Amino acid sequence: DVSVQAQILNLLQDLKQEFGLTYLLISHNLAVIEHLADRVAVMYLGRIVEERSRESLFARPGHPYTQALLDSVLTPDPHLGIPDLGLHGTFPNPMSPPSGCAFHPRCPACMAVCKEKSPVIGRMEGGTVRCHLRDTSKTLELMPS
Repeated sequence: DVSVQAQILNLLQDLKQEFGLTYLLISHNLAVIEHLADRVAVMYLGRIVEERSRESLFARPGHPYTQALLDSVLTPDPHLGIPDLGLHGTFPNPMSPPSGCAFHPRCPACMAVCKEKSPVIGRMEGGTVRCHLRDTSKTLELMPS
C-alpha cells in the first residue's frame, strides 16, 4: 500500500535526522531514492557507473544509463505514453560482460572507444562518473601545448 510505504519512508527520514543515522538503501524506486538519499550510486551489471550527490545526479545525470533510468519514470499523464529511452540492443550476459564499457551494446551515445576500453572513473560535479563521454583527458590530449 502506497500510504503505508510513505509513512515508513517518512519515519526513516525522521529517524535519520533525529539520530544522525546513515542508511544503505538498495532500490529500483527512484522516488524513494530521491526522498531519502543524500548520495546516490548507480550500478550497471554490478559496477558503479556514477556516484554523486542526489541533487547533482537528479539534475544533471552524467552517465547515459543514469539518464535512461531517470527518463524511464512514468508520469501520471496517460497522454504522454511510455517514454522511448533509446535503449536498444540486447542486455549483456552479466557472467560474460562485453569488452570495454559494459553498457555500450545498449548505449545511445556509444563511441568506438566504448567498445574497446573500460572507462576510468572521472570527477564530475558532486561526485564521480565512469563514462568515456566525461573523459576530459582526451580533450586535453588534443589541445596544443
